[in-house]
Amino acid sequence: MVNGVVPFVVYQVLTGAGASTVLALSVSGVFPAFGVIWGLVRTRRADVIGMVSLAFIVVGLATSVLTGDARFILIKESMLTGVFGLVCLISLLAPKPVMFYFGRQFASGGDPARAAAFDDLWQYPQFRAVQRNLTVGWGIGYVAEASTRVALALLIPISIFLVVSPVLAFGATLGLIAWTMAYARRASRRGAAHLAAEAAARNQADA
Repeated sequence: MVNGVVPFVVYQVLTGAGASTVLALSVSGVFPAFGVIWGLVRTRRADVIGMVSLAFIVVGLATSVLTGDARFILIKESMLTGVFGLVCLISLLAPKPVMFYFGRQFASGGDPARAAAFDDLWQYPQFRAVQRNLTVGWGIGYVAEASTRVALALLIPISIFLVVSPVLAFGATLGLIAWTMAYARRASRRGAAHLAAEAAARNQADA
């Protein structure tokens, strides 16, 4: 409602009243920022992703007002996912990719013992391959999503883009989450079967 419906309604009302496109988009773009600020006030804890989103919103609004170009407002939302996708792909050059750290946080829930157990899994080649494949998937997925939204921002009417953009963003994220869960389950079953086979081989050798 806050990220999709409200900005569309506000844009329609303001442009219908004679406001300029830049002004209407600037006002409608403020409402997603309210959602981030409300989350910060409610939890009293800084959400890194939320704060980065807020920074992009502010930069997009400021750039649009200064230049008078509405396109900066339309593409600002794509900057966050696009940058994250690029970070994922670049992190493949690091010792551990980005999705390893997201996976550890998700699997441990902040429990140090469970986080340590997750770290120990890095010794297995199959586990390392899974983490890198997940990082590739999220990187390519988000770069493609951001590129698509930037192209749509330049090609379709603004009123239509305000409806299509959040649907595409949420759809891409939900699709990546569903793919991650399915892929992780399959990889977990394969890993468990591999470890069981190794244990059986060792027992047979000992016998």
